[in-house]
Amino acid sequence: MRKSLLISLCILFAAIAFSQEYATDFTVEDCDGITHNLFSTLDEGKVVVMVWVMPCGPCAGPALQAYQAVQTYATSHPGKVLYFMVDDYANTTCSLLYGWSNSSGMGNADAYFSDSQISMSDYGQNGMPKVVVVGCTEHKVYYNENYTADGITEAIEEAIAECDSFSTSVDKFNGSENKLQLFPNPANNMFNVSYELTEADNVTVDVANMVGKTVHHVSNSKQSAGLVEIQIN
Repeated sequence: MRKSLLISLCILFAAIAFSQEYATDFTVEDCDGITHNLFSTLDEGKVVVMVWVMPCGPCAGPALQAYQAVQTYATSHPGKVLYFMVDDYANTTCSLLYGWSNSSGMGNADAYFSDSQISMSDYGQNGMPKVVVVGCTEHKVYYNENYTADGITEAIEEAIAECDSFSTSVDKFNGSENKLQLFPNPANNMFNVSYELTEADNVTVDVANMVGKTVHHVSNSKQSAGLVEIQIN
């Protein structure tokens, strides 16, 4: 029997360019009077997609695509990815923001904000619509674009996948039976995998992002019974 271990983790890709590497914290009440602290939310392992809008006609397309990217994860990762809609300069009423969001096909965001403390200036150049994806306990920025055009859904989905918190998916590999452990969690540069085989078997270990794309092949070999430890860079 071949055992297959697929590891999905927060992968920090240097290829994504943005003007600020880390998110800016805020503690702000949303339009419903609910208080949100960004860093506390990220520390819970959540990913936050923030979209600044005027609101205006040209803002609708990219804002909707960001919304759709979040909805992609709603079934497989319930409550994991949040969509925050933010008025650009906090000079739009919440009722207008609600109405524009619904009429633009976005249904209900996880939170609406019209508060100048959530400033797009913290993430470089101003300009609507502006889409920023932040996540992991390191509070890192994984996507930061403004004046975006249509066709950004896939890029946002990839950013969400990259910053989604460390998790595992196992195919033909019982984590309890095999005493599967992954540490540290979350990981930055190195992490360790250990498991125990009750008998010699062929084991494949791959690293994939949250959209299922394999980004690193670790091993595919016959392994002896007993404790197995692997360090992955």
